[in-house]
Amino acid sequence: MTVECAECSSYLCRTGSIDAAPDGCPMHSAFPQFSDLYATEECKRMAYESALVEAAGYCRWTRLREIVELANHMGHTCLGIAHCPEMTREASHVEQVLRQSGIDAALPPATDRCSPREQAELFETLGTQFNVIAGMCTGHDSVFIRASHVPVTTLIVSDWRLHHNPVAALYTSRSYLRSVLYDTARRSPRQPFRGWDMSALASAAERTRAKAGKDWCRIEEILEFAQLLGAQHLGMTFCVGLRNEAAILSELLRANGFTVSSACCKTGAVPKEALGIGESQKVRPNQPEMICNSLAQAELLNRAGVELALVVGQCVGHDSATMAHLAAPVLPVVAKDRVLAHNTVAALY
Repeated sequence: MTVECAECSSYLCRTGSIDAAPDGCPMHSAFPQFSDLYATEECKRMAYESALVEAAGYCRWTRLREIVELANHMGHTCLGIAHCPEMTREASHVEQVLRQSGIDAALPPATDRCSPREQAELFETLGTQFNVIAGMCTGHDSVFIRASHVPVTTLIVSDWRLHHNPVAALYTSRSYLRSVLYDTARRSPRQPFRGWDMSALASAAERTRAKAGKDWCRIEEILEFAQLLGAQHLGMTFCVGLRNEAAILSELLRANGFTVSSACCKTGAVPKEALGIGESQKVRPNQPEMICNSLAQAELLNRAGVELALVVGQCVGHDSATMAHLAAPVLPVVAKDRVLAHNTVAALY
């Protein structure tokens, strides 16, 4: 699968250790073996259980159902539901679904202001074992992910212009939305890179929210947030099933003056048997099948030195592992839902 590097362009890698990388590239040289990346039982278990859920519900379960199933597989009994005030209705629906499935759900108290750090601290106090983002403003989700004490997955990527279906911007980026997505004059001048401290992220998030209101789509907001943060080098982790969408996003980001490095979920071409997954537990039994290599994706982007990472359609649990191991702040772009064409909020409506 293709791994894209800002320094050596792209290449095809079909070895377990990514030894086929060009010589001298800091992104790929001396890459850790699979066993080193997944050295802890926690990492191996998350990868294993996520793969089982993916196979069991492949093209049959919504993302919401997959979150419930992964929580059950992992033995999680209490989940936090992070959201901004405008998404209170949707978050309440998520809570109902989780409770009907026998899972305790923690909601932050009602408020008229966004409070990602406070929500993460509250969930830590309540002892949540897994946190779910059910719609947060661009940048607030990044703050929450960095502050969370447990793994995080995304259920809803908020997008007011596109009714919380942000992938639609990629499908219409060359037609209906071309004028706004490629109009760099609309965005704030790029600032000097402000680093990754919470205050810089929170400030960029608030300024993006104030400028965008509810008139911009998610990707417009991401472009503005990156500009305000001063990020020049963006990373992208994507699912092989959304490689076309990832290619469109990469083209769009470059057209807006960003440098892009990306990594596909199947990077390294590691067979699922390496995790102990049997034939009956695969998406397509009795065929070669590679694992979603979340930690390799994170390691590649860390080595590339990306300043902001975008997550495009990783499976439930696989996204959690990648986000936990990325050094740079993370912004979800697409929450994958094979049943609802990535329009995850439809499961609630």
